[in-house]
Amino acid sequence: MKKVALFLLFFGLGMTIQATAQDRSIVQGYCKDENGKAIENVSVYVHDSLLVAVTDAHGRFTYTLAKAGMKLRFAHMVFEPTHYTLTKKDLNGKPLTINMKTKKHELLEVEVTANAPHIAYDNPVMSVLDYVIRDDGLYLLVYRRHNSSLLHLSFDLDTLHETPVSSQYKAINRDAFGDIYALDDYQASQVGFMGDGEKDTMVLFPPIPKLEFYERFSTIVAATNNTFVTGWYHFFNTGLSYDLNRLGSNEEPKLLHYIEDEEAAGSIRLRQGQYEVAFIEPVFAPVFADNDKFYIFAFINHETLVYDSDGNRLQRYPLTFHEYRNWNGKMVPDRRWKQNMLMDAARKEFYTIFATDGIGTLKRIDLETGTATAVMDLSGYPFAQSVRVHDGMLYFIYTTGGNHRKSLYRVRIE
Repeated sequence: MKKVALFLLFFGLGMTIQATAQDRSIVQGYCKDENGKAIENVSVYVHDSLLVAVTDAHGRFTYTLAKAGMKLRFAHMVFEPTHYTLTKKDLNGKPLTINMKTKKHELLEVEVTANAPHIAYDNPVMSVLDYVIRDDGLYLLVYRRHNSSLLHLSFDLDTLHETPVSSQYKAINRDAFGDIYALDDYQASQVGFMGDGEKDTMVLFPPIPKLEFYERFSTIVAATNNTFVTGWYHFFNTGLSYDLNRLGSNEEPKLLHYIEDEEAAGSIRLRQGQYEVAFIEPVFAPVFADNDKFYIFAFINHETLVYDSDGNRLQRYPLTFHEYRNWNGKMVPDRRWKQNMLMDAARKEFYTIFATDGIGTLKRIDLETGTATAVMDLSGYPFAQSVRVHDGMLYFIYTTGGNHRKSLYRVRIE
């Protein structure tokens, strides 16, 4: 009887586990802002109060106990709360895309000093969608109701050129060669100038399909006057190789540097003829070009490498600012660092941002020591977007006014 009772007990327990596994469904998705950019640290709630997930640096979330009819709430300090009700199609299906709108934020009141942030471009009926910086000034894509415009500003903030464009354009991009493109959901158009030099007109050249644009430029990560570097991922993103290419030459690309995440590669298993792979963060090793030099920040190997345009290594520096020593003396990743790197091309300086609860600190990197020193507290204007640095100035997009309008701000770095 005892054996029968034990059998029934384990049989019932097995049925319960099996039923639970059958009821378990996975929902995955991404949280994005109005410009399609990933939003980190979005809290995902069920029944409005039970926290079940938080988005990562790519805006991605996963919930493994989802059911059809469940109501999810997405909350973030910068964005309006967003609700979504799951359907059967969402369970174990394609990732969801949750679009979130920016809250109405005003810049906090700060003491008026020479270093206080001020608006670089502000128009009461225009909202700044995106911008890029080049040696000849600022290029802005701005939106007003049903039409958009491209603006070219000097660094003194004078409007040099302006041209109307389709409201379908949502972003502008600067490639590694310095060329600028306006992008919509389907195509990319290069920004150029036509005229006699004194009264040039800014125009958009005939577009190319967006897929062709990405195929042409997505692998080119940095360029000098006569060479460019292409990057390629290997073995489930655990390896990353950089090749040196010479412009206008038929020579085969030369391997510049190879980086491998040995720990991640070692976690991949071959089972029944197929690789068993959990999600692996791609190797992060950004490359920057400066005149005839390339800088590779190989964080996994804790080193910064400097190469000339012929592929010769010039310097090797330590790289440690992304980690700290914990209580037992072991170096561990600093979670406040969000894998972002900024280069001030005009001053040949490098910066990074550490953030806690959306409040950022700008730090200047010392190449020779591999450390970073705080140079600006961003708490006076939290949740700044599209942060860039040029010639000792920090630029960012920030929501202003009561209608979600965004303006371009700038402040001098102390």
